[in-house]
Amino acid sequence: MSSKLQHEAKKLVGKNYGKASMTTEKLVGNIERIAEFMGTQGLQSIRHIKSKHVERFFSSISKLSPSTRANYATAMREIAESIGKKNIMPRTNLDIGIDRADRYSPKHGNIEKMMEIRNVLYSKGEWRGLAYDLQREFGLRIKESLLSNKTLEINGKEFLIVKGAKGGRPRNLEIQNLEQADVVKRVQEYIRQSGGSSLMPPEKTLAQGYKSQVNAISRAGGTKENAANSHLWRHEKAREMTARGSKDAEIAQHLGHGREGVVRHYK
Repeated sequence: MSSKLQHEAKKLVGKNYGKASMTTEKLVGNIERIAEFMGTQGLQSIRHIKSKHVERFFSSISKLSPSTRANYATAMREIAESIGKKNIMPRTNLDIGIDRADRYSPKHGNIEKMMEIRNVLYSKGEWRGLAYDLQREFGLRIKESLLSNKTLEINGKEFLIVKGAKGGRPRNLEIQNLEQADVVKRVQEYIRQSGGSSLMPPEKTLAQGYKSQVNAISRAGGTKENAANSHLWRHEKAREMTARGSKDAEIAQHLGHGREGVVRHYK
């Protein structure tokens, strides 16, 4: 029965899960685990999940780490939404005993090392360095840096149109200084000359380009151990905005987060 529920759950969630996510494999694994558990509860369909089943599941994994349980909470919410029962999941993770206060520990990047990585990436391919510069100047995620290159003008101001956002949250970021304007111009010129539609080589799919860039950054020394993983550019951007007087809501919107409380993690 569990295999039937697993297939049903994955099929349902597949219709709703944001295509922008690069964590599909982890999500699917968590959905399978949840469906397997629901099979032990005698459910004939994943659509029959009730609040009591949700409570039992999280009770069964109470000894796992808070971060792991939080990932299961994300998967459970995807299932709940796909079956039209969002209310079977508590509104916050705290309501199901998941306290991740420890995650809100702002990290500072080794800027010197990160600039060394930038130089290595440019030596490996201009598109790699340009994507990294977009991360550095705008605080983009890796996937966003590979896809974002178009601009638009609003009330006399120029904005970078961010594509590939997590959760499919569209946003436009104002180009506020010469450094940002320069990298956007260089990105657009590179794409024009290459004849593509994004920074990635035309022969690469999005998944291939993303994985290739992640591996290139890691091989160049962009790791947590070195305090140089490219995600830290987002922390630097949040601190920069805070120093300019930006409110948490504005920073959250800039970084592409749906909740301003997450900003505590960055500053």
